[in-house]
Amino acid sequence: MIFTSNIFVFLFLPLFLIAYYLTRPSWRSVTIVAGSYLFYAWWRPDFLLLFVAVTYWNYTIGNFIDRRRESDPKLALRMLTLGVIGNLAALGYFKYANFGVDVISAALAPLGINTFTLEYIILPLGISFYIFQAISYIVDVYRRDAETAKSFVDFAAFIALFPQLIAGPILHYRYVAEQLHNRDHSWALFSLGATRFMLGFTKKVLIADSLAPITEEMLGNPDPQFVDSWFGVTVALLQLYFDFSGYSDMAIGLGMMMGFRFSENFNHPFLSQSMTEFWQRWHMTLGDFIRNYIYKPLLKAGLSSSNAALAITMTLAGLWHGASFAFIGYGVYCAVIMLFERRYGLTTSVKSPFKLWRCLLLVSLIVLVMPMFRTGDLNHAWILYWGMFGLDGLGSLDYYLTSVSSLSMAFVVIAVLWLIISGITNLRFYAGKATGYLMENVSGAQALLLWVGFALAVTKLSATRFSPFLYFQF
Repeated sequence: MIFTSNIFVFLFLPLFLIAYYLTRPSWRSVTIVAGSYLFYAWWRPDFLLLFVAVTYWNYTIGNFIDRRRESDPKLALRMLTLGVIGNLAALGYFKYANFGVDVISAALAPLGINTFTLEYIILPLGISFYIFQAISYIVDVYRRDAETAKSFVDFAAFIALFPQLIAGPILHYRYVAEQLHNRDHSWALFSLGATRFMLGFTKKVLIADSLAPITEEMLGNPDPQFVDSWFGVTVALLQLYFDFSGYSDMAIGLGMMMGFRFSENFNHPFLSQSMTEFWQRWHMTLGDFIRNYIYKPLLKAGLSSSNAALAITMTLAGLWHGASFAFIGYGVYCAVIMLFERRYGLTTSVKSPFKLWRCLLLVSLIVLVMPMFRTGDLNHAWILYWGMFGLDGLGSLDYYLTSVSSLSMAFVVIAVLWLIISGITNLRFYAGKATGYLMENVSGAQALLLWVGFALAVTKLSATRFSPFLYFQF
């Protein structure tokens, strides 16, 4: 089940909200767990067992660490290590086992050594996200940054919250622990959440899914040239943004409808003026995780210099997105640019004075790495790079004009205008530490446009084929 499906919008969500608000406040965590488990099991009931096992494992580890960190800190550290290894082992098996076997087989094949093969391992939905949340919990308990969950139900509700279960935002228990017991269930917050959900729904179904045919044609082009390659890859980046930010908007909105306030996940990333700033604006909860649980621990442990720690962190961030050398290349690419910025004082932040030329340069650098990110395959990415470098001719947009609908091409203009207008007006879009939220104050014209867009998106949803969120593959 996904947010952009009729069964979710018109059946699951209304029934869940009715059950949720009819439940006594002290029992609402139970309703969250039951509804979230049903939501997850709708896809694969068998993987729900893995999900519950990961939840119980980390709840038990967290309690053990809490009991022993004062009396036996060394044992508490060993239990933390065991907990992290257990989490990473589950993630590694499902996400990287096939990749690892393929790499070993390729390395040993020239030596004439026969290696074993694995049946294709299905990647459980959301495992990268809920494993990261579980790791953050036991690490925070060990660091005394978070109290242990008061009950297994509370912890299960934190891990299983269906709005963010599949693709984030990545939550930290210390930020939602109090909300599990004391939340604002006001009509104002519910209305804001519904508005935010409608915004995300429109971004995903109406814009991202309308751009998808262009991306599919770009990825399927066996002989790309300069113009069509750059256009197609740029559209692929636009689709990725509206798809993932749309999911984040829907997740945050659903959370508000249940009284939760989640951290923001995007902050106008295309206004970035450096790769460092881009990672402060794009998928911000992932950036926060890798900074606090990979980069800083590497520095604190004295295992590497700050530059080496940055390189390791970004390489792992690339690998987190997928098990292939293309995703590793994506992480290395980001690391190299960030190290260059650090070396020559080119790093910027969200508060830096805006310069258009730097913004355009950064967007070009992001577009340039998209072939690796969107294909997940170096050979396929090289085909696109061959075209982007102009090695097979200039080309034109005729390839797309004859293969996709004029409506899809029109939505390219709409997507660009959306980014320009939202960037200029800066629609109260803040990082999670600020008090403002996107769409907190909506004018009459904005509300009308939103309702029209949402109505068109619902109509389009009923008339088109299933379109999963792109970040589900991660």
